Amino acid sequence: MGNPIEHNLEQMDAIVAQAAEQTKERVVSFITTRRIGQYILEGLKMDPPRELIPHVVTEHETTIIFGDTGLGKTIFSMQMAINMAEAGEKVLYVNFELSQWQVAKRYPDKVLPETLYIANIDYTRMHDVTDQSFILAEIEKVALEYGINVIIIDNLTNLCINSKDGNEAGNLMLQLNSLRMTHNWTMLVLAHVPKRKASDPLSLNDLAGSKILSNLADNVIGLNWSKLGKDKRYIIQLKYRSNPIELDYKNVQELTLVMSDGYLHFEYGGYDEERVHLPRSRDEKAELERDIVRELKTPNGLSYREIADKLGTSLGNVQRTAKNHGLCRGGKKEQSTKG
Repeated sequence: MGNPIEHNLEQMDAIVAQAAEQTKERVVSFITTRRIGQYILEGLKMDPPRELIPHVVTEHETTIIFGDTGLGKTIFSMQMAINMAEAGEKVLYVNFELSQWQVAKRYPDKVLPETLYIANIDYTRMHDVTDQSFILAEIEKVALEYGINVIIIDNLTNLCINSKDGNEAGNLMLQLNSLRMTHNWTMLVLAHVPKRKASDPLSLNDLAGSKILSNLADNVIGLNWSKLGKDKRYIIQLKYRSNPIELDYKNVQELTLVMSDGYLHFEYGGYDEERVHLPRSRDEKAELERDIVRELKTPNGLSYREIADKLGTSLGNVQRTAKNHGLCRGGKKEQSTKG
């Protein structure tokens, strides 16, 4: 008869070995491995991802749109939600921003597609309003229930209380990406920017937590004010993974905010360099003033209007500069326009 202690030890070793094998199987079960040549051949047979919104939203990818408070990010993203739903996508707009009355006020007479849904968070029914995992789990549940394939989060700041903290925001983006890849969804996330100089061009560094957020996003789109008018904005592609960047700083697209066709939205305009939309910095203003003075001092030089056209400024600015420097041309009156 064998030693009972040795027998028990053998049984324990067998149990540990079996548990280890089961653990190994569980660990590798969600990892698929194949030769890279085969992997590439299979990938080449796949259809390229479609642009659901040109230059902004690509299917099955995560896009971040960021910009200053009050720019109209919600207006723009809801407009894209409507466009995608009208094209046949099932869209869930997760609303942390507007009340029901505010939403209704913006879309009083717009006929909205049946495939567009809006989800609102009732914080009174939550034990912990900062529990992001619980909120995301509910969003996932709703999206699966309604067969959603496009999710818009408006916005990251309200979903992540500490979104200015790069690590916290990065953790949230990892969770959103996990949901997107698990269910093959398309995801659009709105984000704010910290305080910045209005005269500076937009860059990835303007996105709060940018080193993490911009790395985790497939696409990053900037929305910014334009000096061309209170109703003017422009968009620029700062990162675009699956397609070439077309809206760079040399070719941004102008937007105009309008209330027409029963709803508030942006109309797409032309293309121009980003600097055309940015206010001049102090140094640039001083340089422009020096250029105007130089032109005004030129004997038999250009007219006020010709100087304005040459230097890319307004007629009014040239006239004010002339007056401030005592360089008004005697007896020569030129028609004034709003500059």
